[in-house]
Amino acid sequence: MQIQNKILNYFSLLKKRGLVGKSYLFIGEDFSCVKDIAKLINCKEDSDYFCSSCWDCSNAENLTHPDVFLLKSETLTITIENIKEAQQFLRLKSFRAQKKVLIIQDAQNMGEASANAFLKTLEEPPKNSFIAICASRIDSLIPTIVSRCNKVFLPPKEDKTENFSFTRVLGFLKGERPVFKDRKDFLSFIWSLNLAIRDVFLFSLGRNNQLLETSDCEIILKNIKIKNINNYCKAIKDILEIYSAGATINENLALNLIKERLL
Repeated sequence: MQIQNKILNYFSLLKKRGLVGKSYLFIGEDFSCVKDIAKLINCKEDSDYFCSSCWDCSNAENLTHPDVFLLKSETLTITIENIKEAQQFLRLKSFRAQKKVLIIQDAQNMGEASANAFLKTLEEPPKNSFIAICASRIDSLIPTIVSRCNKVFLPPKEDKTENFSFTRVLGFLKGERPVFKDRKDFLSFIWSLNLAIRDVFLFSLGRNNQLLETSDCEIILKNIKIKNINNYCKAIKDILEIYSAGATINENLALNLIKERLL
C-alpha cells in the first residue's frame, strides 16, 4: 500500500493548493485508490485525507453519492450511449460536493467512436468536475484521449515492489540480463526499475521530493556513472510506456530499448 499512500499524498497536496486537475488517466490493474481520491477531494471533515465516516465519504464509498458516477459497461464495449449518460451526469448541477466525480472503468473497452464522442468533454470539462479514466493499457486508448489527461501509473496488483531488492536493477544497469519467472515478475522488475531511475533522476537534481521511494538511488549513483542525465529523463517515459503495455510487449525488445537510453 506504500505506493497507493504516495498517490493519496500527491492528491492531498493538490487539494490543499487548489491544483486538482479536471481529468486524469489511471493506468494499471488495481484502481482501488481512485475511489479514495474521490472521497479525498470532496471530504469536508478531514483536511489531509478523508474521514471515511461522513455522509460524502460513506456514499462515495458505496457509489450512492449523487455527485459520483461510475461508468461501467455491461458489455465488452463502452458505447456512445454510455458516454452520453456520463456527459449528462456532468452537465447536472452538483448536489452538494465540491466536485462531481466521473469514473470510467475499463476505458480500454472504449471504441473509437465512443472515444471521439468523449473528446469534447475532455477538451472543455465542466468547471467543478473530476474525471478519472481507468485503463489497463495506455496503448488501448486513442492518442487524443491520452494527451488530454494527467497520467497516473499504478503499481502491479500484487505489489511485490515494496520489499524489492534493487540487486537486479543494479545488475541490469551494469549490463547484466535479468531472468524472469513469468510476466508478472517482468512487470515487477519494470516497475522497480522505474522507481529507481526516477529517484536517481530526482536525486541528481538535488530535489527534495516527497515521492522519493528509498535511499537505494544512492547505491545506484555510487555504482553507475551516469553519462547523460537527460537520457534518464527520457528513459522514465519509455519505461512507463513499456509497463503500461507489459502484457503484450516483447521482453527482449523492451530491455534493449531501455539499455539504449541508459547504458
